[in-house]
Amino acid sequence: MRRLVLILGTVLCLAGTATAQNDPPAVSSASLAVPQGTGPRRGFDDRTGPWQVGANFVYQRFDIGNDNSNLYGLQSSVARFLGNSSFALEGSATVTFGYIIPGDREQLVFYGGGLRYQVRTRKIQPWGHFLAGGTHIRLNQFVGPPSFNGFGLMAGGGVDIRFRSHISWRFEGDFFTTLVSSVWQKNISAGAGIVFTF
Repeated sequence: MRRLVLILGTVLCLAGTATAQNDPPAVSSASLAVPQGTGPRRGFDDRTGPWQVGANFVYQRFDIGNDNSNLYGLQSSVARFLGNSSFALEGSATVTFGYIIPGDREQLVFYGGGLRYQVRTRKIQPWGHFLAGGTHIRLNQFVGPPSFNGFGLMAGGGVDIRFRSHISWRFEGDFFTTLVSSVWQKNISAGAGIVFTF
């Protein structure tokens, strides 16, 4: 009887040793924890790069004193975000064309730079900007100077709607004022286009 008990005890000890050798090593919960400060910042889209380049088709309603003229053209912009913040430095240029009266062609150029603030979420990104710069107006007229240079301000905003990882649709509206020949013109501008982020 003693021999039987001794043999059974030896078999159980050997079986326990073999099972322990086949079990995978235990992994502590501490080793699975994500180190603090290594994840993306809250509220910041880590897929978005610091540069944005956009192009819009724009409509402008330009104040010419007693009346308004409808202008159509293109707007381009380049923005560079400051680190991971929502603020960016922006440069923009707009060229539009139209007619004051039939046969009297008008051309307006605005170029400027300023500051942009954008909520950089993953899908919809509202933003606002303020730009200051110069303006050039060229008129196809028989009386008076053919062109004027002046000062321009643009303030407004819009929304970027992402449809690819680095490509978004852009919708924009601005209040656009110019100072030409000591007279302020109050204008509005609206546009839609595409923006690339990298």
